[in-house]
Amino acid sequence: MTASMWSNQEEIDAFWRASVCDNPSGDSVLHLAVRKEDTELARHLLDAGYPVDSVNDDGKTPLHLAAELGLVSVSSLMLLHGADIFAHSSPSNDEDQGVNRDSTSNDGYNSSSSPLEVAMDQDTDELPILFIKHALSARFDPSQEYTLLQAMAKAFISEKQDVLEAFRHSGWDIDRNHSSYQRPFLHYVCEEAEQVDSVKRLIDSGADVTKLDMAGCSALQIASQIGRCLNGSVVKHLIDTGAKINTKDRYWRATPLIAAVQGKRLANARALLEAGSDPNAAVKRGDICRTVLHLAAQDGIPQMVKLLLDFGANPNVLDELNGSPARWAIRNNHIEAVRILLEGKLDPNFDKGHSMQMAIEMQRLEIVELFIKHGATVEATMIHVARSSNKDSSMRLLEMCIQNLALSDEDISNRDGADQNVKVELHLGKFDIPSMMRADMSDDYRLCALLIEHDHGENLAILHDFARGLLICICAERGFNKAVTRLLELGHINKTIRSYRVKPFGWTALHLAAYNGNMTLVNNLSSNGWDLADEDDLGRTAIHLAAYHGSFELVQRLLALYSNAEHRDKDGQTPLHYAVSSDSQVDIRVLECLVAGCDVSKANVSGHTALHRATLFNLIDAVTWLLEKGSNVSAKDAFSNTPLHIAASFNGVPVIERLLSYGAQLNTPAIDGRTPLHCASQAGADNAVIALLDAGADPNKIDSRGHTVLATAIYWGKCKPSIIDTLLERTEIDWNAPRARHLVFIASLAVKSPNRASVLENVIQALHTSLGEKKASRIIKRLMPEMVPEILVSADGSDRGSPADIIPSLLDFLPENKETRHLLLFHMLVAIIKHGGDDDGDLTRRLLHLDDSNVSQMIPENWGFQGLCCRYGRLKQLRVFLGRGLNPRGKSMVDGVMCTTGDIVRQFSPNMSTSFQCLADGLDLLRDICLKDPSIIPMLRRIYPLSGLE
Repeated sequence: MTASMWSNQEEIDAFWRASVCDNPSGDSVLHLAVRKEDTELARHLLDAGYPVDSVNDDGKTPLHLAAELGLVSVSSLMLLHGADIFAHSSPSNDEDQGVNRDSTSNDGYNSSSSPLEVAMDQDTDELPILFIKHALSARFDPSQEYTLLQAMAKAFISEKQDVLEAFRHSGWDIDRNHSSYQRPFLHYVCEEAEQVDSVKRLIDSGADVTKLDMAGCSALQIASQIGRCLNGSVVKHLIDTGAKINTKDRYWRATPLIAAVQGKRLANARALLEAGSDPNAAVKRGDICRTVLHLAAQDGIPQMVKLLLDFGANPNVLDELNGSPARWAIRNNHIEAVRILLEGKLDPNFDKGHSMQMAIEMQRLEIVELFIKHGATVEATMIHVARSSNKDSSMRLLEMCIQNLALSDEDISNRDGADQNVKVELHLGKFDIPSMMRADMSDDYRLCALLIEHDHGENLAILHDFARGLLICICAERGFNKAVTRLLELGHINKTIRSYRVKPFGWTALHLAAYNGNMTLVNNLSSNGWDLADEDDLGRTAIHLAAYHGSFELVQRLLALYSNAEHRDKDGQTPLHYAVSSDSQVDIRVLECLVAGCDVSKANVSGHTALHRATLFNLIDAVTWLLEKGSNVSAKDAFSNTPLHIAASFNGVPVIERLLSYGAQLNTPAIDGRTPLHCASQAGADNAVIALLDAGADPNKIDSRGHTVLATAIYWGKCKPSIIDTLLERTEIDWNAPRARHLVFIASLAVKSPNRASVLENVIQALHTSLGEKKASRIIKRLMPEMVPEILVSADGSDRGSPADIIPSLLDFLPENKETRHLLLFHMLVAIIKHGGDDDGDLTRRLLHLDDSNVSQMIPENWGFQGLCCRYGRLKQLRVFLGRGLNPRGKSMVDGVMCTTGDIVRQFSPNMSTSFQCLADGLDLLRDICLKDPSIIPMLRRIYPLSGLE
């Protein structure tokens, strides 16, 4: 656009700002005119052909806004130009905002509203009357009759007599039926009424409660399914005044009770059942035949299912697909509904096992358990169904099924949670294990082990040594002692079997048994030739793994069998290291067993002693025991970390206190100069920071980078703001430190965290308090030219993120030099467009206000800012730039090819395509209008004044 088109730059600015909707809601110029109640501008725009029903980001037309604001004159003007009072709001760029256009509120009503509905909710009647007269004029659209009857019902309910008079003036009264559906007015009132009073008034006025619409629906069916009254009072009153409770509609043959269940209206269903509705009524159409309990189970509302069962609904009935109500609950994973059905006398076997099989197919573990608990018969076909699953839960399903197949009549009463009178039939024959082992599927191998454990496998004698070794390992891993015994009893236990190893650590069956603390299996394997000294790939023997498991009896047994308590793995760790390397508290008896044969202060190759390991896992009892046994409290690992460094890093306050009581040094530096207090602040171990400070730790110690504890805490961004404040109070801060060690610099480059901006503000405030505002400002301005580029470069790091949160804190300290200032603001703009964080465009707007010459600044590789916004899908920021004169039809170089802005949107941000096209088209339209009628341009300044950017 050339300047010659306009009389002055002010008019150009006004045009662009208004035309591209640079505002939070994405309003068009007509929306803005409505918000400003500028009827003159609205008239000029509409007379010039501006679209009357354009939508903003909230999906609202200008008429929506007029209805919300109660503006009669501008609404009347828009109606004359064809505004649609029935247009429902629908976000125009929902793909950018994560809005689902089909979303509904919890009670089933669409959250979008038309201008008519908005007007009906206003306290005044003038606007609804205007809309109704317009809708019922000679241009009446029959397709909107339903909506108008709803509006009339709302007016009747709220007793808006003037609005009702507007309907009566056009020949609409309470005796009106829908011209096509033949739905009486009572139906609409029953749908809209939240309380019973208006329904009573209408019935007292002579409304017939038995009258049906064209689909055979009564007012009772409407109220039961979609009525807004949720306490059942409308349904009860309809029944009391003669409504028939078993009326069936013409399409589904559905009764009011079925309607209530489909509408998920519990109170309505209860009222109907108490009035005698049939709890076994069914919908029927063609081959479809499902009871009301099927429908309730499909929705899975537990209270509804229980209500129907309490009133006699039969759970043992099949639909046209031979499915029980439980089958529908299973399909949708309604676990509680299944539980209620089973407790409500559902026979789990009456549908020939189809429900159980579906639960297995769909991996519904909890439902399978419920069915088995209530006596479901497990058949061979179900085992095969579970076997064919590729999901992680398939083995659990197999185990449940096979365990129940294996139960005998004598021991079934011992099954946890089982019905004491239930006996599960056995339908499964033997499985040929050698044939199944030929399948190259690990789940089949585990299935074989499971079958052997429960005595359902055969032909074990012909298994190859390799297969036997694998099966023994699988059984050892899963604790199948009986299966291992059966496999060992086959004899011929050779080296191939004993040395079979499994990934990832090269464990033999003995290692697996020891890791699981299975002493019975360890004894069985060792007596059959497995070597207790055999090492895995990491150099660990059985006693290392038993110590890790923490089984006192097993460790004691292994030591008695000549295991070596001093044996080191490839990392130099003894069994004692492993005994204190678990998340659970240690059995001190295990440590007592091991200490008899080893040195408690021995270190592994990383320099970790057992005390280091115990502090790592916050094992206070083990720490105490090791200290009592003489473990060196000041031992250093390969990086000079003491146990106190580790305890501080993992917020182990009780361990810290115990270490200090045994003489641990508070300020010992590690190889990188960090003290325990540095470690705690870096890890965000807030309680440890306070504990160490209270114990006398020095917060002014610096690490090898020259960072104090405060600087470390700020940089890593994991400590709470209250901890930062405490450290600010206790630290001697050098406000004249070099750039890399300056606290403002460190706070500006901190790792991304929710509190990063507030921490930076606190640091700046502390600087002001310490040195005064003028001197503090000079210091920060001195840092800015080098600090800002580093902030922006660091934004590319995954742990830094967009600098949009910290930029506002730095804008008061921009350098005086115009070129430097321009460059810093330019890079800030690039960073927040690239990395996001300016969701509403306010920061972009502020940066451009500080230096509007950046609007047209070119970016390397011939990218303009409009192209960059489109590249990263920043619609709100794009509007800001277009509002300052950039052309949405501009071009940028992309990979050596000159592309239009629209091309960039389609290539990089397709979800923004619709919004961008509307934006560009609106701009073209308004340009044409302004060219035809330049008198509009001064009006634009009224709705979007130049000061709007302030």
